[in-house]
Amino acid sequence: MATNTTTFNPSDPSNPAHYNPSQTALLLLDFHTTFLKALGPSSSPAVTTAANLRKWAKYQNIHVLHCLVDTSNPPSFSTCKPNNMVEEVVASMIGSLDAGEPTSLVENVDGDGGEEVTFIRPACYGSALKSPGLLQHLQKNGIKSLILAGISSAGVVLRTALAATDEEFVVTVVEDGCVEFKEQVHEVLMRDVLPARAYVVRAGEFMEGYERARRV
Repeated sequence: MATNTTTFNPSDPSNPAHYNPSQTALLLLDFHTTFLKALGPSSSPAVTTAANLRKWAKYQNIHVLHCLVDTSNPPSFSTCKPNNMVEEVVASMIGSLDAGEPTSLVENVDGDGGEEVTFIRPACYGSALKSPGLLQHLQKNGIKSLILAGISSAGVVLRTALAATDEEFVVTVVEDGCVEFKEQVHEVLMRDVLPARAYVVRAGEFMEGYERARRV
């Protein structure tokens, strides 16, 4: 398991602890039940972590945003390289109950984090920031810091993290809130790739560190 030590420094504008809850958003990325079933039992810990993060974020008054793939239409734009696996998966999700998120990520929870908003993007786009209206929503609400959890580590998580740092957001990737089809790929991303651009932490470390730093 990759391990990363994060110093939560409220005085550093490049650090997630610098931003109060109203400037912070948790993005739950592509937690489609279809994807979870394809991953099998290995996805369960990530879903549990994401559900706990969501409850914590709501209690902290942190924005919670759901970012999903458009299952009502096939992947499309003229320069999108064909991907039979993606096309087949999206086609299987059209009209399926498995297209949605698991109950633990949508059930009512206590907290005042505001209304949870869902953003949908065409399947050809890897980054959740390509979801129509998402970037504008973040900017309108003064959000500066993003917390990412999702499926898969090498797909939407990686591509959203890189795109978000290019948009000048502070990005934190929750290591145990992400999962990948190949564990070794997940390990390399969390240990060697993402830390160059984002904070990579476990959920418990982030929640404890953020709360402690914000009390200073």
